[in-house]
Amino acid sequence: MRHPPCTIPGLALGSTLWLCTLPALAQQAGGWLGQPTLTGDWGGTRTQLHGDGIALRAHWTTESAGNLSGGHRQTARYTQQLDLGADFDLDKLWGVPDAKIQFTVTERDGRSLSTDAIGNQFSVQELYGAGQNFRLAALNWQQDFLDHRVFMELGWSPAGDDFARLPAFCNFQNGIICGHANAMTTNSGAHNYPTAQWGGHVKWHATPDFYATVGAYLNNPNAGNKDQGWNLSLKHHGVFLPVEVGWSNGYGSGQLPADLKLGAYYNTVGTPDVYTDVNGQSAGLTGAGFMQHNGRSGGYFIVDKMVYREGPDTKRGLTLGAMGGVGDASTAKYRYFWIVGGHYQGTFPGRDDDVVSLMVASGRTNPRLTRYQRDRDLVAPGSIGIQRYESVAEIDYGAKLTPWLILRPNLQYVMHPGGTGSIPDAFVIGLYTQVTF
Repeated sequence: MRHPPCTIPGLALGSTLWLCTLPALAQQAGGWLGQPTLTGDWGGTRTQLHGDGIALRAHWTTESAGNLSGGHRQTARYTQQLDLGADFDLDKLWGVPDAKIQFTVTERDGRSLSTDAIGNQFSVQELYGAGQNFRLAALNWQQDFLDHRVFMELGWSPAGDDFARLPAFCNFQNGIICGHANAMTTNSGAHNYPTAQWGGHVKWHATPDFYATVGAYLNNPNAGNKDQGWNLSLKHHGVFLPVEVGWSNGYGSGQLPADLKLGAYYNTVGTPDVYTDVNGQSAGLTGAGFMQHNGRSGGYFIVDKMVYREGPDTKRGLTLGAMGGVGDASTAKYRYFWIVGGHYQGTFPGRDDDVVSLMVASGRTNPRLTRYQRDRDLVAPGSIGIQRYESVAEIDYGAKLTPWLILRPNLQYVMHPGGTGSIPDAFVIGLYTQVTF
């Protein structure tokens, strides 16, 4: 059987090559497409290593995006990430029970459509950023105590991996949300994967359904820079202190699963006010330096609930969720943010792992920052944009074509790009791919 060639009008989105080649691969590979990883078991070596306590992992992830309208101009961009890592089971290796070492490195390359063409604040390719470079993303010790009721992690870790997370919201390509809210970490000074910080957290499961966790991370504002991927210095400016309590129910039972999380953070580093100068006046009018605060704080809530399941022994069904938060009134770029959405897993007969996801989100610029910008515009007309909010809507179809290959075409609509209203709303078509090696 011959397969027709695939063509894409205009500037190609590189990742769509998978759509063209998969039918031919399926014919040639037979059962190869059914194995859990692209490279298989390496003649039994991989299973042997896992049995000895070394679990290897690697992924190649890409995000392509093109704006069909809106922004400053119409074009397309591609970015990618290769991650390599291993989990070392210290019980099997050294006889240390309930302990492991996590190690991960990443390599990011590519260009940003948001930066190059649209001019919006929340990237339409969440893979872009945190240094387009080779970096150490994790090197930490993880330990369970008291029959797995207490968990501790210490070392080099992204704080965003363990706080304000909602895994159900990882089905999106826009950077305003991927498991946790970008706006919160922008306000707090914390970092998201793959940018790490020295620190750790302790999580206590008071009951099977309820937990509380607290962390402390050295604040390094330059950690995401392109030349900081392997700078493991302990030099820092302040400490980031997050706390979170959560409740989960229904997992592994006949009930529909649900999650509720409440969190807050405080960063001790000195942070400039967004409006007031050192003399208590409008910095926009006086041009003087901003007043400095001793720290900044904020909070958030997260909730999700599976509201419909097709049967008691299936993952097919509808899950809805929401996130919201508030930033420090004196220092935060975004005063409020909110996200609502959901996903339906199991789209067609025989497609139990495919997911359709929809979300709408918005980041509200701190009104005091908007006041500063207005005052500055009075002094120097046209010198600064006046920001109010940026919103985005996104719909994705996640197709798990094999256990090791995911394709996720998506559509995004960016409203009020840049928050100013001076850039036309952008309609973006995108494609996410992930290969598990």
